[in-house]
Amino acid sequence: MTELKPVLWTPGFLLACLANFLMGLSFYVLMPTLPFHLVEQLQIGEATVGGILSSYVIAALLVRPFSGFIVDRFNAKHAYLAALAGYVLLTSGYLLAHTVLAFVIVRLGIGVTFAVLSTAAATQAIDIIPSVRRGEGIGFFGLMSSLAMALGPMVGLWLMDHYPFELIFKVSIGAGIGGLLVATRVRSSHKQRRGTATVLSLDRFLLVRGLPLALNLAVIGLGYGMLLAFAAIYGKQLGAANTGIFFTLMAVGMMVSRAFSGRLIDGGNVVRATHGGTAAIVAGLGMMAMAPGPGLYYAAGVLVGFGFGVVYPAYQTMMVNLGGHAQRGTAVATYFSALDVGIGLGMVVAGLIASQVGLASAFATGAVLTIGAGLTFALVLVRRVVPTTATQTPVTTGASER
Repeated sequence: MTELKPVLWTPGFLLACLANFLMGLSFYVLMPTLPFHLVEQLQIGEATVGGILSSYVIAALLVRPFSGFIVDRFNAKHAYLAALAGYVLLTSGYLLAHTVLAFVIVRLGIGVTFAVLSTAAATQAIDIIPSVRRGEGIGFFGLMSSLAMALGPMVGLWLMDHYPFELIFKVSIGAGIGGLLVATRVRSSHKQRRGTATVLSLDRFLLVRGLPLALNLAVIGLGYGMLLAFAAIYGKQLGAANTGIFFTLMAVGMMVSRAFSGRLIDGGNVVRATHGGTAAIVAGLGMMAMAPGPGLYYAAGVLVGFGFGVVYPAYQTMMVNLGGHAQRGTAVATYFSALDVGIGLGMVVAGLIASQVGLASAFATGAVLTIGAGLTFALVLVRRVVPTTATQTPVTTGASER
């Protein structure tokens, strides 16, 4: 008789997903519109725009390792709610930021709070997800961010074309408040991490044995940062009538891939999934670099979305399995730290390259770097990661894992 799988879609997981969607909506409604605000209203060059936008990543990177320690030692839900409230308050600061310095200060504050809330939110969700359905659950939880990515940029760019920019900030604040209210209703018991160290050491802040995997993920994240910061501006240069469609198609690609990638990962095919997703990212960035007009530009959005939708949950599952239950928060923090580094550097690198030789060359550089990351994973990291993943997935230690 086939053993029934534990229920994934519990009320707690549903509410956690909804809160994640609203948090993502608050973030992504601003992501493609902030560059226009900086360039057109504050008269800032592209190279400087990349630096300003990445300032939140610098702050997040400095705080992220401590967020993992906090989550492992204390209550993930309380950390989540406190950080989310701080994020909403700081997002309100955009309404008062009329200079570059004020803008950077707000971005730095958002980076600090976002580092804690994203680590705590993901850890809380993983605590709720049954261990035998971890890859699938992580995929669906991340799917909420993909949905936010589909709606947020489209809404933000539409509002930018029809209303004063301040309304976009207010929509972002409203979505954040909604996420905070929903997050207060998520029921998740306090998880005492058995085996957590009481003495502070490096492995309490970063998962040391996961650093090679994290560095490889950071290289892949460069392309993602380039897209978030400059895909809309690049689309305008190519003559795209509605650059918000690019982000919608990118999110559609993510949703399609996440619909099956989680089960593929849980089924022991994490290597195959990672290879396929990386290849899709390379192809999509290459298409961006060669796009003569809007058609190939939009098609690239679907392809890169599909690739990132596979690669991100695959890397997150491998990282969490490397950390085990006792270092779950640290593993999640290490994963997000890698994304912080990659996305932030991607924004800066794309801005610098664009100011010299154009955005097409920036996306081509992202494709080449992703090829290098794919080869490194295939030739070096597989032997280190997969044996550990295979022995730890699924982890069935009783109710504490659910």
